[in-house]
Amino acid sequence: MQRIIQRTTQLFSRFAAIGKSVEWREELPVYVAIYGVMFGIAWAYIQDRHIRFTMLVGFISESWTRKLYIIVDLIMVVNGVLLAYSGWLFALKRGGVEASGIINLAKSLRDLTGVESMIWLGHQYPYQAAMVLGGVLLTIAALLKLLQRVTEEATPGSVGR
Repeated sequence: MQRIIQRTTQLFSRFAAIGKSVEWREELPVYVAIYGVMFGIAWAYIQDRHIRFTMLVGFISESWTRKLYIIVDLIMVVNGVLLAYSGWLFALKRGGVEASGIINLAKSLRDLTGVESMIWLGHQYPYQAAMVLGGVLLTIAALLKLLQRVTEEATPGSVGR
């Protein structure tokens, strides 16, 4: 019962303060989360703390494990490039579409600031660009990890760091 009262109070406060529901409150966190995921994949990869299946690694020697990780790094470089490219194509094709929950906020910002270019925040471009940024960051992270693995000496226990 207390939860119902709390939720009703929140809704009433929102409507009483501005007279309507905040339109962008559902859409914006999704777009911010996508950027967070894109930064996170590169961050996890560069630290070698990403999710991976290591069942095979437990059965092969360290030299083969090192070679396997180098192959995986090469595959991830290609994946990063493909992610960036597909994000670019997606943004070109659908980037001009208005983000329904944010377009009114962008129009309000444009009217408030007088800066006509603020309207771009109400379109899909900046949010679909997250795929491009994520692909570029993943490519850089995988390249750096690949260079690290290729240049480091094969010492016992150094594989996978």
